[in-house]
Amino acid sequence: MAHLERAALHQTRFRTPGVSPDARGVVLGQKGLVLFPSIDRLVAFLRAYGDEGSLDELLPSLVLRRLETPLRTREIMLTVAAESSYRMDRIAGVAKLAGGLVFTGTSRHFVKYRDTSSPLGYDVVELLDEPADLVLYDDAFRQAYRFDRDLAFRDLVFKLQPFRVPAHRGEALPARLWATAEIGVGGAMLSYLFRWQVSAQAALAEWPPASAFEDRPRRLYLFDVSETPERVTRLFASLPGVHVFEPLGSSFGVELGFRHPIALESCASLFGDEALHLFKGDGEVLVVDPLPPFAPVRSLVRTGVDVDAGAAVSEGAGLEQSLELSLPLRLAPSTDPWRAVTATVVPFTQREWLARMLYALPPNTLAALRIAVGEDRFYLVDPSGIEGVPLGSFHSEVAPRIYVPSGLTLVPAVSPAVLQDLVRDRGDGFVFFDPAVDAPRVVPAKAFGPVSRRVLRDVAAVPLIADPLQDVEPELPLLEYEAPRRFPLWGVPLKDAEPADVPALPSGDD
Repeated sequence: MAHLERAALHQTRFRTPGVSPDARGVVLGQKGLVLFPSIDRLVAFLRAYGDEGSLDELLPSLVLRRLETPLRTREIMLTVAAESSYRMDRIAGVAKLAGGLVFTGTSRHFVKYRDTSSPLGYDVVELLDEPADLVLYDDAFRQAYRFDRDLAFRDLVFKLQPFRVPAHRGEALPARLWATAEIGVGGAMLSYLFRWQVSAQAALAEWPPASAFEDRPRRLYLFDVSETPERVTRLFASLPGVHVFEPLGSSFGVELGFRHPIALESCASLFGDEALHLFKGDGEVLVVDPLPPFAPVRSLVRTGVDVDAGAAVSEGAGLEQSLELSLPLRLAPSTDPWRAVTATVVPFTQREWLARMLYALPPNTLAALRIAVGEDRFYLVDPSGIEGVPLGSFHSEVAPRIYVPSGLTLVPAVSPAVLQDLVRDRGDGFVFFDPAVDAPRVVPAKAFGPVSRRVLRDVAAVPLIADPLQDVEPELPLLEYEAPRRFPLWGVPLKDAEPADVPALPSGDD
């Protein structure tokens, strides 16, 4: 401590310009300074601080500079506004982990920030009178520096290359994704998303040529996919010319499977909402500014419409008399995913399988299962899903208590409310459509009951005669404690009995 002395509360004047004790008595200047020996230590500090806090609170006053010593060595300086000793304590704790030195000051002279050796801080013994842009005072050195050049925080973030993160088994993929695709594969992705009914929007982004040797601008398809199935995500990530990005904010994201060295979520104010920033795994940053208009994928799929071959439009007058049109409901195959599969119809030929399976079902499934016995089939209903009964033909509930075989749909398509009105004479029964017959079957609600009451047989009890046990216990010998003596077992019952009168102990062979 040749150049520093401990600060004390009774000091009214400090030799270090611009420092004074705060409300806690800690020596503090207007700024806090962190000195790093290299750029990687600075990145480590920003990553650690952003993971546990927010870099947005530091960005308004954050300044990064590269310093040069009289020996031509270079170091990195970070300065922020020292609003309070609480903020400086947090900065100091993270900076020490990253290998940085913490100082406080106001303009040119900065003194070491407080530590456990001096809880109130430090002051200098003598100021260094040398022409320099910055002078730092530590308990081990004092050093003058010259400003080499400024480093923009935005440029630092955009120049850092994301690193690959190993995938963890069972880790869920994000539901919402951004994706970029070359022109050749982008059209196929439009058709694929439309065919599988994936909710997505698409746009066409354009950048000027990267060099004078390119005569065409660069164009990419830009997709905004929501509720992406996991298989679609893995397929897009494996396609050449396609890059999938995980959104970290409203206007920035990192390529799936990678992570930026700095927590971008903690510095969201760095990215404006009017542009989109996509960080690729190879270090390239795609900035889409301004954002192009997005359109739903279903409106961008090509259709074979020929205007010249269109049907002619004929005009006609309305008649006063009413015209009724009667269309029967029919079952037709459907490619839509199965939904609301809550019932199954089991034929009598599978009743032995059904009986064996009921023995293996868990209690919670049996409690929720309802069964009705028809003339030639069993009807089983479970509102939570019938997947636990892999027998019969599954039925999907298209309206309350109206079931259609899974994989089929009613044509013409009608809403559930209209369908209920069409079968209003069913009462409170359950309606099952069958492709083998024209009219649906109606099973009364009172015919359904718990499986345990419908299937299990009554248990016949056989009375038995049993005599109660006699409550007789043998008497135990009484032992009395006397004064200690040399032969304590004298006086034990049966001690004078002949060997034949003493019961034999059981041997190990018995």
